Amino acid sequence: MQFETLADYISAYRADPSIVGLPVPVVAEHLGLSPAAVTARVRSGSLEGLRIGRHSFVALQSLLNDEDKMAADVRAVERYLWKQAKAGVTAIFYEPVMATVGLTPRVPAERNRIGAILGRVSENSMETGRVMLSVLVHRKTAGVTRPGPGFFDLARHFGFEFEDEDDFVKKQTAKVLKLAAKQG
Repeated sequence: MQFETLADYISAYRADPSIVGLPVPVVAEHLGLSPAAVTARVRSGSLEGLRIGRHSFVALQSLLNDEDKMAADVRAVERYLWKQAKAGVTAIFYEPVMATVGLTPRVPAERNRIGAILGRVSENSMETGRVMLSVLVHRKTAGVTRPGPGFFDLARHFGFEFEDEDDFVKKQTAKVLKLAAKQG
């Protein structure tokens, strides 16, 4: 949406008060992204942009829609991972997890999105059960597989201390499976 002048925007707003724009830096801070990353999301269409003259904004409604979609994706991934844990699955690669919410590992922005979703999944599971449910999601590699580096950064953020990542993964996985079995 583009307006040549502030007067044009005000006129449009009077007719439709839902046309609200937030400054890109404010949205970036809210999302924990850089302003350039927010601008890239506007260019890709995942957020709606609003321009007044030469100034860029993000349409508030598109931000709200994005947050609603993120919350729904987090719930869907949580359900999927708990189902896998209840079945005794100890490792799942990214692709089937991403497919549950319509994402693919072939698109870099979608890999970033699943990382954010998995971060929220673990935040939720830490609040409810003191386990990191996303421990089940592993990178597809030869030999021993493990979660990506973002998982270990988040674990340290939660206050976990460990020297051996593989040992930490085994212990967290056991805790997740135990909690899943209790939940029935």
